[in-house]
Amino acid sequence: MLLVLGLTVGYRELAAVAGAGLVAVLLAACWVTLPLRLTVDRRIEPQQVGRDDPCRAVVDLRTASRRTRTVVIADRISGPAGVRAATVPPIRVRGGTPARAGYDLPTDRRGLLMVGPVRVSRRDLFGLCEGDRAIGGTARLLVRPKWHPLRGVPAGLSPSLDGVADAALHGSITFHALREYQIGDDLRQVHWRTSARIGTLMVREHIDTALPRLLLLVDDRAESYTGDPDAVEETIEVAASILVAAGQAGLPMALRLASGARSPADTDAVGGAGAGLDLLAQVQPVAGVDLSTTTHRLRLENAGDTLVFVTGPDADLRPVLAARSGYAQVVVVILGAVTAAAPPAEVTMILATTAAEFVHNWNGTLR
Repeated sequence: MLLVLGLTVGYRELAAVAGAGLVAVLLAACWVTLPLRLTVDRRIEPQQVGRDDPCRAVVDLRTASRRTRTVVIADRISGPAGVRAATVPPIRVRGGTPARAGYDLPTDRRGLLMVGPVRVSRRDLFGLCEGDRAIGGTARLLVRPKWHPLRGVPAGLSPSLDGVADAALHGSITFHALREYQIGDDLRQVHWRTSARIGTLMVREHIDTALPRLLLLVDDRAESYTGDPDAVEETIEVAASILVAAGQAGLPMALRLASGARSPADTDAVGGAGAGLDLLAQVQPVAGVDLSTTTHRLRLENAGDTLVFVTGPDADLRPVLAARSGYAQVVVVILGAVTAAAPPAEVTMILATTAAEFVHNWNGTLR
């Protein structure tokens, strides 16, 4: 405006002031677009955390320049709650000396958080221009679901030679399959007749049929939670509680989702529920899942002799009830506002509106 006014009225001083202002803006724009000689290292402590547990991100900044500069950084956090920005107070970075800043990460919701990249803001000396640039990579933070301590888990009707289940009577080691010989296998288990026929050493593989196995089936069908979407989180908390209780009791457990997903490692020891908690942390309702196909496949896999099915208030229980004859014990847990019909005599049903209420009902029902 000064430039137009000065040229219009012939006032050269106004035009000179306008020209100086334009030069200042151009210099400021060039300054904020210059490459940043900064490197960013991020560390998340810890990388796996329970819901509502504290977690902190630590950022180290280094500059290749010899001069001291003040930078403002903001870390991008994307997760189940959307995209957030964690703003850190201005940091003074000196050449050759790393500067460290830290901030708390949100763990109020379970799921996978992607942290980064860091966006560094810079401004010229006169405050005319400001720009930011992404530096560094991203880091992962897995927020696991909250779990509640349980008194125990059902061990089914199979006794255990190793004393895992109470009142063990007897058991047996049963032939399971033939497989190729591997270095270290007992030569007494070589099946010579089959080895001679196919020209490869084959050994017998046996399994302990007396060890009780628990199958935890978590309903992630979207149709089961149409009337109460909040019941999804309660369902995940309940499943996590059963999973941890089985790990603490030393009972082998297989975790499966109605959609077909499975834990990469079964729980078979105290503290071995980590892989299952990682799977539960990322569960999202899936539409159009056929539960009958899932229950049929589980029976073919022989994944367990005791079935615990955790679901929501609008679930169709017919596929699970139809498959109850294949299990020594069936427990159905329904979360949310629901009034269910009386289950068959061989099925134990536990109703609860919250995970805390489930713990009370579970401890009172389980024998």
